[in-house]
Amino acid sequence: MKIGSNRAIKKIAKRLPPFLVTSYGYSETYTPGQVGTAVENTGCSSDYIDHAYAMFCDKASFNEVSSGNYEALHQEVADLCFSGNASFGFSDATAYSGDVGAGDCGGGGGD
Repeated sequence: MKIGSNRAIKKIAKRLPPFLVTSYGYSETYTPGQVGTAVENTGCSSDYIDHAYAMFCDKASFNEVSSGNYEALHQEVADLCFSGNASFGFSDATAYSGDVGAGDCGGGGGD
């Protein structure tokens, strides 16, 4: 189960930044509607939409659409994709997204 969820979260971190930039322009945060559209259009699992909101929305927007724990989900993403750096921003996510053809995680990693 954990490997499957890790894979789904990594997929969101890789696929959404290019879609968000192409569709809405570059921004440090996006609206929940934009993130939801990106999840839907990139083939990512909607089961992990709260992780996507925690990655790409600010805390106030996250709280409007989710009853989840923003800090916990944001930290889970940080641990999995950004070497534990909970202050990651959209520029970090863009680098992680694999535009340069990197592996699963920006720093190596894997599941």
